[in-house]
Amino acid sequence: MSRINTKIQRGYAWLATHLETYYLAVFGLYLASVTLQTTTFNVYYPHRIGVVIELLVMGLLVIKLIGFQELTRRQIVGTAGLLALVGLVTLMAKLPYLAVTGLLVVGARGVDFCKIVRVYLVIVGGILLVAFVAAELGWIQNITFHTTDGLRQSFGVVYTTDFAAHLFYLSCAYLYLRARRFRLVHLILPLLALGVIYAFTKTMTDTLVMIVLLFLYVIYIYRRQLVAVKAFMVGLRYNFLTMPIVAGGILWLSTIFNYQDRGLLKLNDLLSTRLALGNNALLAYGVKLFGQAPIPVNGWGGDRVNTFKNGMGAVTYFFIDSSYLNMLIAYGLVLTLVVVCGTSWFAYHRGQQHDYLLPVMLAVIALSSAFDQHLLEMTYNVFILAFFAKLPTYQTVIGPEFSAPAVVKFHRGQGKIGV
Repeated sequence: MSRINTKIQRGYAWLATHLETYYLAVFGLYLASVTLQTTTFNVYYPHRIGVVIELLVMGLLVIKLIGFQELTRRQIVGTAGLLALVGLVTLMAKLPYLAVTGLLVVGARGVDFCKIVRVYLVIVGGILLVAFVAAELGWIQNITFHTTDGLRQSFGVVYTTDFAAHLFYLSCAYLYLRARRFRLVHLILPLLALGVIYAFTKTMTDTLVMIVLLFLYVIYIYRRQLVAVKAFMVGLRYNFLTMPIVAGGILWLSTIFNYQDRGLLKLNDLLSTRLALGNNALLAYGVKLFGQAPIPVNGWGGDRVNTFKNGMGAVTYFFIDSSYLNMLIAYGLVLTLVVVCGTSWFAYHRGQQHDYLLPVMLAVIALSSAFDQHLLEMTYNVFILAFFAKLPTYQTVIGPEFSAPAVVKFHRGQGKIGV
């Protein structure tokens, strides 16, 4: 018995000194599982294995939170409140992944966020690369759609827009890490991703947000040289407002949409009937405080405008693409406000600490989330783990007018930054 106690004590002591490694391993396990499910490898990946890994990950994260996390009374109350809200919404919406996401977010406390992003890049990027090769060799299915724009390919992912979204979020993660020692050559991979998205997936949403990502990223990198362009500097300073503005805008447009307004009808066609679909979802299901049972959806590739005729006819396509609409209807008003307002406050706080890079990434993701549903999906958006993680601490002489050199030093042994 004493030997068992000794081993338990040694195990506890090891975990206490390797919490970061422990978290990264647990995160990597879950990330690999959910990423495989977004590829056509999923036919070889039994659903029960995914469920077992999901439960295992939840248990391991609870162990970290209860047994090893040292929190202040205020942090305990905040963490417990957030997890209680996520747990309630999980039960109402019957979506277990929300509970895992919530535990991963609060469990990231004290973990180096850059290491989290590296794990994400290696696992998601690696799995997508293997899926791409396997699909090209015919080992797994390469789902394709013939549309008026041409052939759309998914390259081993379950849907063309999902493949495009993967490339977008991987580009965000890659550029975030490269910003410390940026060189123009680092833009080659994101530009290649942009070309693949445009040429092979025909996904205009991700094409546009990739362009916005590269545009804002270059402005961030060269902000000292662009200090005279006040619009750019104001944009960097106030981009923390992007998510509430974009979320409010898409929700408002979906609410007021009607087929008699020619302007809204043209905008609806431009947005691939997203306004009409959102309006139908709001009318059919309404908004609850803490979410509701899963909403049946039916989606596929192709020209959606030709299949979605009007609000009263037979509708064979129904999918809520917007993360904000999806959250509001499926997850409820309370969690939606927590996510939107919390992200905005977090981005503002980072700006106050002279970190303008992370708010740029969050702003682009906020824009993308108006038209896709991946905001809270870990296999896509790793940046939701930044809220409680250990982030870079900057020493800077940058002022409110951006008139001084940007970053002069970076803590935690990272050395100087050339941006």
